[in-house]
Amino acid sequence: MNMWLILMIVLAVLSFAGILYLANRIGKFAFIRKITKGKKGFSTLTGLLIAVVYTAVIWMAWGSMNAIVCILHLIVFWMVSEAIFALITKIRKKTFAKYYAGIVAIVFTVCYLAAGWYQAHHVWEKKYEIQTDKEVRNLKVAVFSDSHTGTTFHGEGFAEHMKTIEAQNPDVVLIVGDFVDDDTTKEDRTSLRIMQEVVRRWKN
Repeated sequence: MNMWLILMIVLAVLSFAGILYLANRIGKFAFIRKITKGKKGFSTLTGLLIAVVYTAVIWMAWGSMNAIVCILHLIVFWMVSEAIFALITKIRKKTFAKYYAGIVAIVFTVCYLAAGWYQAHHVWEKKYEIQTDKEVRNLKVAVFSDSHTGTTFHGEGFAEHMKTIEAQNPDVVLIVGDFVDDDTTKEDRTSLRIMQEVVRRWKN
């Protein structure tokens, strides 16, 4: 069986179990209990509806893999938050009036994923200078990775970044991985031809 298929099945199972976990935890919020008049079954069903809608919205907006990633992050952070607040409750020997574990989990997840999205959609330039005792001339190497063309930015955006690289006038350009992605469209693949054209001009 293909390793990717196994991974997807495991992720799907974990996501399904996680949604059930979230349904139970979301049902613990005071406003949910108020809406359902304190009935645990209805609270869990309401939590399940919210969790499913949350997953479906992300799925439709950014695809299945991003939906799985988001839901798994929320589950993990929620479990960690509950463990921390359980420890705090044990130390202070008094329960909290509000469900702070859930609030912290949601806020932290949103901030964490927002920061990840920002970093994924912005190019970060770092300069390194390497010294060697070997008799070689000065060599300027441009290295880029994880462009994920079509996911982080599209072909036109990639072309703009290639202009930035070209302006640096490097001697060598290295692509070290993840140039395209599973969602890269035919139109976005024009970025490869753009890169080839830029490299051709450098050679000349």
